[in-house]
Amino acid sequence: MKRMLSHAIASMAPRASSAGVRVLMYHAIDNPHPADALALRVSRQRFLEQMTLLRDGRYAVVPLHTVFDPDEADDHVRVAITFDDGYLSQKWAAEVLREFQFPATFFVVPRFLDGMQSPTVYWEAWEYLNWDELAAFVEEGFDIGAHSTTHLDLRKSTDAQLEDEVSGARAILGQRLSTTIANISYPYGRHDSRVRRAVERAGYQLGCTSRYGLNRTPGSAFSVRRTEVVGTDNLENFRLKVHGQYDWLGYWQDLRRAC
Repeated sequence: MKRMLSHAIASMAPRASSAGVRVLMYHAIDNPHPADALALRVSRQRFLEQMTLLRDGRYAVVPLHTVFDPDEADDHVRVAITFDDGYLSQKWAAEVLREFQFPATFFVVPRFLDGMQSPTVYWEAWEYLNWDELAAFVEEGFDIGAHSTTHLDLRKSTDAQLEDEVSGARAILGQRLSTTIANISYPYGRHDSRVRRAVERAGYQLGCTSRYGLNRTPGSAFSVRRTEVVGTDNLENFRLKVHGQYDWLGYWQDLRRAC
């Protein structure tokens, strides 16, 4: 019912300006699962349809690091693609992205890469990429970002934990993958001024949230907005999200955080 209401509102909402970058957030690219209450799994068929829409429409898929670059003169909607958590199913998504010649950023968690044991929530029980598979992503030109060391809610961490989750993740990933880790996404999208300061001190260039909205120049490098794509989105939902007609959810997210 909530999703039907959201779609109805989005259908009537105006399109956002094409000036800026829409950052898409994915999780698993896999078959639907009855336990997936959050609809974190987007099926292969739907993902392929979505990438085809981006390729064949008036869209420009750009690297995440260009999120605050000056707007180009043409009327193409600029979109960046990101993935959280490092699920094994993202390996198939990477093959599609290579075929379409689309850049993407994969935000990963060292604890998951080491092999998940004793999952505490349902989505932790899914299979994850390993270090060798992720290293192949780097060789293929994909951007790797941090998603903290253990996927802790950073707002609730002690100062020592925050240092380990932020700086530690950057160091571990950079060393194991022999690449520079420039970006981070906040676990659960949760962050505050203390977390953002720690991310900046650690040397990251961008910090990604899960707050809906378009990123315009100038913007906050450590509060990058992302639009989540979920398993219940059909192609029309996806099109509406890309054009900002779900951005009103960002104001709802702000209200919930303030309560």
